[in-house]
Amino acid sequence: MFRKAILTSVSALAMISAPALADDLDFAGTLSGQYAHTGFTNDFLPDANIWGVDGSAKIGLGDSGLNAELDSGYNHLSLGGAHANDWNIGGSVFWKADMGRVGATVAYNSVDFSVFDTHTTNYGGFGEYFANDMWTFSAKAGGFSGDLNGLYIGGGVTGYVFPDFAVSASVNFTNFNHAFQETDLGLQGEYLISEEIPISAFAGYTYSDLSNGGGNANTFFVGLRLYTNTTGAATLADRQRNGTVGTLSTFGPLGMNL
Repeated sequence: MFRKAILTSVSALAMISAPALADDLDFAGTLSGQYAHTGFTNDFLPDANIWGVDGSAKIGLGDSGLNAELDSGYNHLSLGGAHANDWNIGGSVFWKADMGRVGATVAYNSVDFSVFDTHTTNYGGFGEYFANDMWTFSAKAGGFSGDLNGLYIGGGVTGYVFPDFAVSASVNFTNFNHAFQETDLGLQGEYLISEEIPISAFAGYTYSDLSNGGGNANTFFVGLRLYTNTTGAATLADRQRNGTVGTLSTFGPLGMNL
């Protein structure tokens, strides 16, 4: 089912991008691949290695400032002798102005472990404020239901040290079933290697605090990202602010991003 969902989303990305590129419409897309390593401080979980790929495509809906976006991704987790596959697909609708963006998102996530699986749908809203050429502030909040239920809230800031290099910091809080909480603190750097061949390299770290004796987790990740824009954006700052909404459309907790 989920392989079909990913293939369907990839086909949709292709169908969206083809006319957009041909007609020079307001289209933007990203394709990312990354590796992550998570270490746990408790005694009952071994370290985890995660390989993943994800893609997003957005298209402007005329001159209204409204945009529609499609997102999908896959991660493979190795944890001791166990393995898991994480599939997700979703979409967002948002309004963009010169000073920022605001919108709503919904996504479906399935984590298939060796012995069990979970299925969750998350939904919420997000916003970005472009304070000036250097600073972007963001926030998101929402809920999720399915095998897991609860609420999430998060915020972040991105500083463009120069137009092709960004440093981002974030904090996300998730309440599971009103009984278990997770707080994630993240730091990431991203550098656009070439404006002509728009590929960036990124690396980062996330500290996760797990309640009820869950201990802490430390995640380090590295990856590459390809940007496509048809609106003349060249720098990393322009491609991000005029492109897909990135982590604003994703569900935050560690267990749903492995």
